[in-house]
Amino acid sequence: MMRKIRTILFYFFFYIWTIIFFIVFSPVKFFTRNFAVRLSNVWSSSVNFLCKKILGIRVIVYGKNNIPKDRSVLIASNHQSAWETFFFTFLFDDPIFILKEELKLIPIMSWYFEKLGFIFIDRKKGLNSLRHIINSIKKLKDESPKTFIIFPEGTRLKPDEKKELLTPGVFAIKKILNLPVYPVTHNSGEYWHNKKFLKTQGTIQVKIFPELESLDKKFFFDELKKIFYSKKSNH
Repeated sequence: MMRKIRTILFYFFFYIWTIIFFIVFSPVKFFTRNFAVRLSNVWSSSVNFLCKKILGIRVIVYGKNNIPKDRSVLIASNHQSAWETFFFTFLFDDPIFILKEELKLIPIMSWYFEKLGFIFIDRKKGLNSLRHIINSIKKLKDESPKTFIIFPEGTRLKPDEKKELLTPGVFAIKKILNLPVYPVTHNSGEYWHNKKFLKTQGTIQVKIFPELESLDKKFFFDELKKIFYSKKSNH
């Protein structure tokens, strides 16, 4: 019963706050990018606050020091729920997400995605989509050090699910742009259950691993899958 009450309270405050916030700040097209980044940080921070105080979902982050601050990097994370999208906005400094094309359809928030420079994958376009991603990343990283975030699994998986083939784009980006890849794992799906109303109190563990340096494609993906799907890595 308490779990249900916590979840109802969370969604009540979450939707009220989110609706008011994005209505008030809906003219994002007229904002500077820096102001949009600050607004994004305020919203994501507030959602994490609600998660902690109402849902009882806390987070421990390991390995934050593995990521250099003076160069662009590519975060390759497993994907279990919507939680990581707003938490990673809070965790990393002004990240650029590489997201599926369908998310451009979300009202108002899609305007923020555009203003923040998020990059979208149109899977139907295959290589043309990959070229677009690589060109977009190159342009952005040449301006200043950036943190790019990609979900190589391509979709949300349950905590016990595994994806046999990860998207090859992560390796192509690394090789063509010489962009260091840092694997990240978490167990958010155990508490922020994907596409389920009820959430579970507990502690999400986020682990940031050292750079995956291999330029051998098979070894690179074998190591990335080992990191993603090893129980030792994810708990």
